[in-house]
Amino acid sequence: MALNAKSIYDSEFSFFVLLPNFAPPLAGSVDYAISSAWMIRGALLLGTILFVSDSAQSSRWLLRLWYVIGLVGGSIALLGLLQKATGAQMIFWEPAAPPEFGVTTFFATYFYHGNAGAFLNLVWPLSAGLVIRAFTRASHPGMRALWVTIFILTVAGVLANTSRMAQFVALLLMVVIGLHFGPALLRKLSGGQKSVVVAGALAITLALIALAQATHLEQPLNRWQSVGERIPTDARWQASRVALGALSGAGLLGSGPGTFRVVFPAYNIRSGHPVPGTWRFLHEDYLQTVLEWGWLGSSLWGFLFFGGLAVGIQSYNRYARRDWMPRRRMLQPLASLALAGVALHALIDFPFQIESIQLYVATYLGLCWGSSLWYQQSGLPRHSSEVAIIEHS
Repeated sequence: MALNAKSIYDSEFSFFVLLPNFAPPLAGSVDYAISSAWMIRGALLLGTILFVSDSAQSSRWLLRLWYVIGLVGGSIALLGLLQKATGAQMIFWEPAAPPEFGVTTFFATYFYHGNAGAFLNLVWPLSAGLVIRAFTRASHPGMRALWVTIFILTVAGVLANTSRMAQFVALLLMVVIGLHFGPALLRKLSGGQKSVVVAGALAITLALIALAQATHLEQPLNRWQSVGERIPTDARWQASRVALGALSGAGLLGSGPGTFRVVFPAYNIRSGHPVPGTWRFLHEDYLQTVLEWGWLGSSLWGFLFFGGLAVGIQSYNRYARRDWMPRRRMLQPLASLALAGVALHALIDFPFQIESIQLYVATYLGLCWGSSLWYQQSGLPRHSSEVAIIEHS
């Protein structure tokens, strides 16, 4: 689609300039520049999946990767909280945007609060895992304090963020993580340790309340109070209806990778009920993917994502108890939960279109796809037929 592009879009004049292509009868992208850039990024993301899948076979590098994700997530959350606490009008190093631009919901390095919330929901579950790991094994007190602090920052970042969907996903993830790890954690702790955990939970709650007061938590609370008024009139639903009407024209290969922002205006005008504004992304990742990549391309992306998620869950259920090291047993379900959370968020936002979130999703997919080989680390046979061969040899 990119190499056989039929045109390139001139944004200044809103005009498609025709290009000579090597196979005119075949499908081609409507914008050579955008699709070529997307294909380079896509190749790098696929390489990231392979790289992480291979490097995670080493338990040492797996733990290092886990640490890096926790530290980076905590630093992004800290930046966003500092912006909230200081009443910043824009990202610290960016000039203040004119009022007509409507950039009022930025957080940390993200202009759009929904993307910031999706990123934090990718990293805080792994931070929670580092806290659990620190308190269920012999760890230095400094390490425990570090991971607890990072966990508080990332969770507080989600609470201070004004994205309702991000907060809803975070609540679901917290419930599932508590149900999955809570009983086993309580069984491992002695009576005195349980008292310490309860006291720590109370301290974390108080710290979150203090951070909430310092970072103007009343802003997301006000958005929740007006949810009944805003949702029915939200323009994203109108844009999604326009995209649904355009699905019939998506075809097998779509309009080309990354071309939504140049083809949506035409769909919008022909819809009969055009939605106002300029739409670079559709607030529904799955519909946008079908429009850009067609039914074939979106099916392949769906297989890569949901197939990796399925492989990770299957590997965990089959091999975790018998073959995996404790760090693998804890990290892999957390990565799978984080992926499920961002997949849910993509129903009403566009996290899969943001490069930094794509990088983390690719990293977690590498963990999921690579987890099918983790059984080899223990040297135990995988199938009953292998057991029979060993017994007869």
